[in-house]
Order: sequence, then C-alpha cells, then structure tokens
Amino acid sequence: MMVVIAIWSLSLAVDLPGLAVTPIEGQLRDIFHDATDFKIQLLTVLPNLVIIPFVLLAGKLSETKHKIAVIATGTVLYIVAGALSIFSSSLNMLILLSCLLGAGCGLILPFSTGLIADVFTGKYRMKQMGIISAIGNVALVIATFVVGFLAAKSWHLPFLVYLLPLVSLVLIPFLSKIPKSDYTSAPATADSQAGDVAKGDATSTAADAHVSATPAKTTIPAVDADGFSTAGQKVKGGFYVGRTIWLLLAYFFFVFATCIPSYYLPNISWIDAESASTMTSVFYLAMFVIGLALTPTMKVFRKTTFIVAAAMLVASFALFVFTHNFAIYIIACALAGLGNGIAQPIFYTKATEVVTSDSKSTLSLAYLQVANYVAISLVPVIISGARAVFHQPTSTLFPFVFVGIATAIVFVFVIIRTRHFVFGMSKKYYE
Repeated sequence: MMVVIAIWSLSLAVDLPGLAVTPIEGQLRDIFHDATDFKIQLLTVLPNLVIIPFVLLAGKLSETKHKIAVIATGTVLYIVAGALSIFSSSLNMLILLSCLLGAGCGLILPFSTGLIADVFTGKYRMKQMGIISAIGNVALVIATFVVGFLAAKSWHLPFLVYLLPLVSLVLIPFLSKIPKSDYTSAPATADSQAGDVAKGDATSTAADAHVSATPAKTTIPAVDADGFSTAGQKVKGGFYVGRTIWLLLAYFFFVFATCIPSYYLPNISWIDAESASTMTSVFYLAMFVIGLALTPTMKVFRKTTFIVAAAMLVASFALFVFTHNFAIYIIACALAGLGNGIAQPIFYTKATEVVTSDSKSTLSLAYLQVANYVAISLVPVIISGARAVFHQPTSTLFPFVFVGIATAIVFVFVIIRTRHFVFGMSKKYYE
C-alpha cells in the first residue's frame, strides 16, 4: 500500500507550475520596477514550455533501469526551485527558477502515470489512472485557494505551494520496492526462453518453445478481445504509428476544448473574477469526483463510455452559448469536468497499449503529456487566429461558439469510430 501511496504522491504537484504567480501578478508589477507584461507572462508560460523537452527526456530515460533516480532528481529540482523562489528578490531570478521548476516537473510527470502502467493491468490499471487524475485535480483546486489566501499575506508565501513534492521525496524509498523487472522488459533471447520452457515442462513441444521465444510482455495482440485489429499497422520504434498519431490528436483536442472555459470565462462581461474562479473550481472538482468513480461509471456505460464523455462536452458548450445564467454556467463547467474526467484516464490507459513492449509505456505517456502541454500553449494562438479570420472582438462568446461547433463535429466522429481503437472500449477496462 505504501508503494501505491508513493506513486499517488507524484501527482500532487504536476499541475502546479505557474499557479503561484497568478494571484500576485499585480503585486509583482509594483514591487519590481523592471516588471513588464512580457516578463510577467514568462513566469506563467515558461514552466509549461520547459516541461515539454524534459517530459521527452524523462520518457527516454524511462527505458533504462534508473527510473527511481530520474524521479528523485526531478523531485529535488522542483523543491529547490520552489524554496529559492520563496526568498528570491529579483524578477529575473524568479524567471530562471520557473525554468528550473518546469524541468523538475517534466522529469516527474511521465512517471505519475507510467509507474501505474508498470504495476497494474486491466481494470485495475484503469481504476488507478482515474485515481491519479482525481488526485491531481483536487490538489490543483485546494492549492488554488491556498495560494490566494497566502498571496494576501505576502507575495513570497504563494511559492510555498511548490514545496508539495516534499511528500513525494519522503516516500521515494518505497518506490524501490517495485521490482526492476516490472518496469524494464527487454526482449528475451530465444535460447533463454526455450530453456525456461524445458525446465518448466519437459514435455513442451518445439512449437511451444517457438511461441515462448517471442519478445516479452507484448501488450497488443494481432486482434484484441474487442476486435481492434493491428493488421496493416506500421510499427516504428516499438510504437504502432497509426494508433499513436490518432491517440495524440484526440487527446490534443480534448485538452484544447476543456481549456476554453478557464481561459475565456473571465472575458465575458457579466462574469467577475470571483465567479470565474468558482466555475473553474467546479470544473476540477467534477474531474476529481468522476476520477474516483471511474470504474462504476464505466460499468454503467460500457462501450458507450467515450460517447457519453464527448456528449457531456457538447452539452457543456451548448449551455455556455445559449444561456447567460451563473447557475447554468456552473452546470456547464461540471459537465465539462465530468466529460474530461472520464476521457483523461482512458487516454492514459490507451497510451500504454500503442506500444509493442511494456518498457515503452512511460515513453508513450510522455508523448501524451507533450500533446497536453502543446494544446494548453496553443489555446490563445488558435483562438486569436480564428478571431482574426472571422473578425470577432474579444468580448464575445466566440471561443465557446467556435470550439462548441468543433466539439459537435468530433462527437459525430467519436460515434463513427466507436469500434476502432482510440474511441473503442475494451471489456478489460470495466469487467
């Protein structure tokens, strides 16, 4: 149980970079005479950009036997960046420390889900992915309120939230109890495999020996239990290329769509900052609740689970566009959170199934996280570009209309592709 808790703890701080700066932006402009809008934006944007290359680095290092060392390094970097930020008296130093924070977070990030893939299978893996998602979301909600409270006391105090990985640092020794064979699986040689067969069963036939000589821990058969065929799929670097590309594109869109409320609700004229904050909190709380209840939810909806998740997003945007009421917007945020909370753990699990060997699972999850942060970074770019094309001012509901239409199109696509890998539901997820 302590091993599982240690794995859970890695999700506590992965969504926090940049959070400490948001409530003190105004104070920083008053405190530092060299503070410009660009520098303030760097404090919130840079950690997310730096995370991307370090996520890929962590994914590559995950194929070695030094996962625990990488996790420990990332955790220490995160804590050091947070501790130094508390005592920093220079805006330029805070910007440099935000880069260090992103590097530490990037090294940790793939392992928060990758270790789950290493030690759980089937419906247990799916359940744990839901729990991991829930922990990250509730930590973000609580940290948001704590940071706001601390910011009222002193501009230094919000950076205390970056010390949360101290919990993970204390629990890292328990991760060493995971056998290295669980998270490294190099293909075995034919001779050693055949020898094992002979020792285990002297009557094994040559055909049995031939079967056992295949690479260890292949995760996707030619046709799985639900008929998702890999026939004709190109394999490169241990990845099914077609499945991987479709999975990354689908995840990119879900992240992009569910970022719209938090980005653009404050721009709506009749919504004040406190109301926008409440709505965003409801979104993450809904993700937390559904993450904990993912397995029973999937048992109810079974093969239509992804359709239900996409339908919730469509309904959410419809409420944003066609109603102008605080209570209805709260429901819309809850629906968006529930839809994303259902889809996110499924995407995590499927990322472990687009590889030919379990040793590639964490690398695959790293690619998924890259898609996540690229989507977050491109939200304002895509919306600004669309506004320019359609000549829409910033004060309108255009982002909700634009993305709502796109979500409705994707919803139809999800229905059409339900029997295919990305949006199809395997029985092993819920039975």
